[in-house]
This record gives sequence, C-alpha cells and structure tokens, in this order.
Amino acid sequence: MTMRTAIICTGLLLAGCGRSTPQADMPARTWRYYVANPGEIEPMQKICREWAGSNAPSDTQPAVVTTNCRAAAFAKSQITAKPKD
Repeated sequence: MTMRTAIICTGLLLAGCGRSTPQADMPARTWRYYVANPGEIEPMQKICREWAGSNAPSDTQPAVVTTNCRAAAFAKSQITAKPKD
C-alpha cells in the first residue's frame, strides 16, 4: 500500500513540473505600435501574465517579452489617459 501511494504521489508531482514556458517567439514592439494597434494590448498582457505566473526565474524571461510587456502597459496607460473630446 505504501509503495503504491509513493508511486502515485511521485507521478502527481512530476505531472505538475511539466508546464511549458509561455510564448516568447514574437517581434519586439514599441509603445507607439500598441497605441496604433490597441487590439494587440490585451493579447500581449495575457502573455505577460503567463510569464509572471510561470515558475521560470525572472532572469530567464526573454528580453523581447519584457520589452513588449512594458510597451503594452505604457501604451494602455496613454490610451486611458487621453482626454475624451
């Protein structure tokens, strides 16, 4: 019984470790790109949340992801700060 429990627990632990890394294959974007293409902000922020929630060390996050996350966040703040006419 104990051996069976150990095998099941080991299998469950290994299953949780198999999470793949979030998407990182993308072109670098500027905040101006996201202001011009506001529909791209939310998909990028979803990728940002996936990276933030991953178990990957922050120093392994690709620079393009960091750059795009910051650009998308800044663009979103600029869009919401624009005065409405």
